[in-house]
Amino acid sequence: MWLESTKCEFPLFVDEDRQLYKAFGLGRSIKKVWNMDSMKYYGQQKALGRSLPKSFENVEDDPHQMGGDFVVDEEGVLRLMYRSKVPSDRPTVDRLIAVMKECEQRSDGEPPAKKPKTC
Repeated sequence: MWLESTKCEFPLFVDEDRQLYKAFGLGRSIKKVWNMDSMKYYGQQKALGRSLPKSFENVEDDPHQMGGDFVVDEEGVLRLMYRSKVPSDRPTVDRLIAVMKECEQRSDGEPPAKKPKTC
């Protein structure tokens, strides 16, 4: 559903049972999700006329789950692990693109790194 609605061109792993989510050590937090900075961020987005994310029909959503961003290369090696501290805490797009370019270079013959980079 999300892939269809965003027309995302990158391969993504959909973790409906949240198994990978748990394996990456992501958790849930009412305190972090509903803190003043988060409320301010959502208020600013609405004031700017931007729409907020909506739930999909027939998808069990957990608004208290903490997010994260991960890049896994073609061999299944974790190249970036970023656990969000609050909902608006995300790596920059430039950082994600840089890691994906590094993965592309490695696929051209460079040996894989031993540990994922964390931000």
